[in-house]
Amino acid sequence: MPSCPDCGFDISALGDCPTCAASASRFPPASAIPSLGARLALALRDLVLPTFLCSLAIVASAWLYLAAPEPERRAATAWAPAPASAPGLAQAPAPSAAPYPWESAIAAAKEDPVAGGRPTAPRLSETLPAESEQDYVEWMLAHTSEDRAFVERKWERSRVMLQRQDIAEGRVLKAFLYTPREYFARRYNLRKAYDDTAIPIGYGQTISGPHMVGHMTSSVDPRRGDRVLEIGTGSGYQSALLSELSDHVYTIEIVPALFQETDQIYRKLAGRYPEYAGIARKNADGYGGWPEFAPFQKIIVTAGIDHIPPPLLRQLAPNGVMVIPVGPPSGQTVLRVVKRPLPGGGFAFERSDIYRGRKVVFVPFTSQGGSRHSLDDASAGGAP
Repeated sequence: MPSCPDCGFDISALGDCPTCAASASRFPPASAIPSLGARLALALRDLVLPTFLCSLAIVASAWLYLAAPEPERRAATAWAPAPASAPGLAQAPAPSAAPYPWESAIAAAKEDPVAGGRPTAPRLSETLPAESEQDYVEWMLAHTSEDRAFVERKWERSRVMLQRQDIAEGRVLKAFLYTPREYFARRYNLRKAYDDTAIPIGYGQTISGPHMVGHMTSSVDPRRGDRVLEIGTGSGYQSALLSELSDHVYTIEIVPALFQETDQIYRKLAGRYPEYAGIARKNADGYGGWPEFAPFQKIIVTAGIDHIPPPLLRQLAPNGVMVIPVGPPSGQTVLRVVKRPLPGGGFAFERSDIYRGRKVVFVPFTSQGGSRHSLDDASAGGAP
């Protein structure tokens, strides 16, 4: 087939070059080449204008955020002291290095581990109405600084949790309805605070979804007077909820920066939620538990591991209950372990799967060096 002498394109059967005929030759005339000024104008249009519009959109979004106090913004700024005239609210103290009740309790426990602990005290959450949405919302707005939108979302989530039997006891329901999950979800995830999902809180850690927290809490059934140990403080939400059910809550976090961040949240909220001041917490590897305060009637582990740490089994009280995710990184079984004393001495451990075969994925149970704890650590720790 012949080629066009001008552009080299194969000429059609009619003898016409389709490229030249369409004025689309690959060798355009010099008059068709844009001038330098035209090319600069095109560059301004394609690069500078979109950048300007994007910057304008960011500024407008920031202005709207500051001008309209959405529920998410109110929760993000909830660390400001509550007005002294607000009904039912105490003034939130500024963070300080002053000893908290749990810090003196630790010193006392080192002298006498059996006597260590704090007396029980009434909880405001125990008076919370949990039968009617209207009564609940009105009570929360009168007794807390939470925003109505979050209060309503929390109520809606609680109905689903009851339907799925993730909450099976009225005390746990009231603790969930009272505890401000949005204050622990971190500012960049406030909109997802009451979604049924785990959400990141930084440092490679997450806050478990409300259904998971409710199910694990119900599975150990913490009661007044129980010593409850949590391995993996994380966001602080699980211990905050536990503090509505027991006066003796102990929690351990291995990530130093996350420990400090959550400790400040507890301190900032302690004026409005006094029970948070009584949560004993420390920055350490939770594999060894907290022997100064053992035995614990209840233990909750919020990190996945391929075995049950022997120190935790040793520190579990007779007839005590532990929930722990056990299995490979791809998915764990959440076990409920009950320590039963035997008539002739020793103990038997009853194990059951709280999700009946469903696998879940937790953040890994790590050591101080950052590696995962393994069965080698269990062998080094000895039998329970």
